[in-house]
Amino acid sequence: MSDRNGPDWEKKLEQKFKDLEAEINNKTSPVRPFNPKEVKNNETVSRVTNWFQGLETPAKVGFAVVGVIVGLSVLNGVLKLVTSLIVVGILGFVLYGLYRALIQNKSK
Repeated sequence: MSDRNGPDWEKKLEQKFKDLEAEINNKTSPVRPFNPKEVKNNETVSRVTNWFQGLETPAKVGFAVVGVIVGLSVLNGVLKLVTSLIVVGILGFVLYGLYRALIQNKSK
């Protein structure tokens, strides 16, 4: 009994496999890799935008998450630098005030 149904099942399975393969090939479009050597200065933004639009949705989400993390890290570094410069300025102002109050008044 299984021998009689065998060829039918094989043909049906092959047809389903072909249909599925055709559907997958129609849905996916190849993503052209970003090549900076081909880009002119005024076309950079449009090329990057086109490249980003060509990505699949999970890749777009991953790219956005990584971009946010990198952006926040850069912002954190800039804020730490600004804070350090403010602290050094305040410390310099205090030390200059102490210098004028203690050392210059004694020499006069």
